[in-house]
Amino acid sequence: MPQNDQDRRRANRVKFEMRAPLSTDSGRRELIEDSWTIDISALGVRLRLRGQVVPGQIVIVFLNQHPEQCRVVWTNQTGGTKQLIAGLEFTRPLPDE
Repeated sequence: MPQNDQDRRRANRVKFEMRAPLSTDSGRRELIEDSWTIDISALGVRLRLRGQVVPGQIVIVFLNQHPEQCRVVWTNQTGGTKQLIAGLEFTRPLPDE
């Protein structure tokens, strides 16, 4: 019997939409202002953004102005737009609250 995506996840995701600027960990320290969360868990966050990140890249995402270091796990270009969907894994899981 096949499992659905939620059954395979290591942590429960919660739909959570908010602006979340993203800083790349490159020499230029580019700030991607047009970045929004889609959902979040204690282990990571899925974002919609206008900018470029690549799997394996280390970035800083600002959740309510609180910086969280993440590793880009996957990306997916959306339709004919310049938007990118990215799955990020927190380098330190968020505390349970």
